[in-house]
Amino acid sequence: MQNLEQELKERLTTLQDNLKKANLDAYVITNQEDVWYFTNINYKPEQRPFLFVVYPDKKPLFIVPKLEVDHFTVSYFDYEMDNYFDVTSKNGENWYDVLTKYLAPLARVGIESNGELLVTRFTPNINWETRFLIQNQRMLKSEYELDKLQYVSDVCSKVVQQTLKISRKGTKVMDTYSIAMKVGAEELAKNFSLENRTINAVWPAKFSFMPHSIPDVNATLGAGPNIDIALFNLQGYAAECERTFFVEEPTDEERKHFEQMMMARKIFLENLKPGKKASDIEKVVDSYFEQEGVLNRILHRPGHGIGLNNHEWPTLSLGNDDILQENMVISVEPAIYFENHGGYRHSDTAVITKDGYRLLTKAPTDLEDLILK
Repeated sequence: MQNLEQELKERLTTLQDNLKKANLDAYVITNQEDVWYFTNINYKPEQRPFLFVVYPDKKPLFIVPKLEVDHFTVSYFDYEMDNYFDVTSKNGENWYDVLTKYLAPLARVGIESNGELLVTRFTPNINWETRFLIQNQRMLKSEYELDKLQYVSDVCSKVVQQTLKISRKGTKVMDTYSIAMKVGAEELAKNFSLENRTINAVWPAKFSFMPHSIPDVNATLGAGPNIDIALFNLQGYAAECERTFFVEEPTDEERKHFEQMMMARKIFLENLKPGKKASDIEKVVDSYFEQEGVLNRILHRPGHGIGLNNHEWPTLSLGNDDILQENMVISVEPAIYFENHGGYRHSDTAVITKDGYRLLTKAPTDLEDLILK
């Protein structure tokens, strides 16, 4: 596996090649994750804009607040740097004054689609064009990134497996939450980063039909579909793994809905391969759920991209006709929810391969293995 320095060099070269193809004279990046992607520099803006300007044929430029100049001194690639005084400054020393000095003379300047609106608002003399170059570049993972994603997926999977081992009728949500906290402390000691995230907890049935709710940590597991949700971010990369399980014998209705979720998952995975449209995934999943009479029980898309964040492009949903490609990493999570009954969702992190897919996360999936009495 290549080292970080070589990886960053290749990422920057790819963007520069794309700038040449687009005939852009410069490209402005403001998003925190995107800056990290190209520089491995982690920062918090704290009101003060941070601007990373990439040119097609020369060193990139950092424009940072004076307070952060020393923070952004790195040795593993070549760059230029300029600074401004603070979030607002006297005339001529504002961030937009410095940015305009460099970019106003250029004919065509790109800005990534997630760029802050205030950047273009305060720089009317720059000829801006909004593009999706970084979004598209980040969708395709290198071997370096796949290695990182496998690492965090392995840690995430182990926490889910440990959670299932301790989950019984009467287990407290707090007991399941504490597993990830312990693992998070261990990972922090191995590779210090304030951006590490190790979230894991079980949503008991009375919460599991609301996947973005926050369960009461003193609630206990009982009848109905419980869902363990693990969302991890380690060494800059994300993974998610989730399982629906029971601590009492499921009813016939619960078994039926579990198997509906599993069949939707099977259909999803059968269609997950290069050359398919991203929208095809939701189309076939929705078609099955409609056939089963539970189309109105869907609350979200069946999958999305994973990389530096747990939610990024591509979105595997209607309205996005991007073509799926090898080395895209996505979540697999078709699901149905029933108010005051519970939710049914397994989720895995998967990489699209030449011929199909490979699951990066691993945990039991079959119903009989998920009845934990």
